[in-house]
Amino acid sequence: MSTATSSNSSRNPSKCKCSVPPALLTSWTSHNPGRRFLACKFCCYKYFRWVDEEQSEWQRDVINQLLLEKKLLQSDNDNLRVEKSQLVEQVIELRAENHLMKKKMDFGEVYTVPLESRMKRLPKILYVIVFALILAYVTKQVLVFKP
Repeated sequence: MSTATSSNSSRNPSKCKCSVPPALLTSWTSHNPGRRFLACKFCCYKYFRWVDEEQSEWQRDVINQLLLEKKLLQSDNDNLRVEKSQLVEQVIELRAENHLMKKKMDFGEVYTVPLESRMKRLPKILYVIVFALILAYVTKQVLVFKP
């Protein structure tokens, strides 16, 4: 194991030509997703060395698919957060409206007619409507048959 470390360090020197240690970074390109590399970000020598072995096509496809699914899940999560905040706002508005209605009821400002009394008046209203319809029909028939 130590030989692998020493050969690895000989292939990847610990410092760039500008004497700054290179940073360990991760590539997120579609061709090398998740692959780590060393690079110097401070000089113009363009120091760059791969740390990981090259990926197979299958590995690239799997990682790229997982990255796509992660983006879709993040988008869904963002949409759900927006929807949740809208629903929370609606709940707050409805609670405030409910509170106002309760206050109005306590002060007698809101008068509600009990259902039983409304049901008692319903047959009378229906009789009036039916009578009006019959009267309109008869009147129309009389006007049509006038010589």
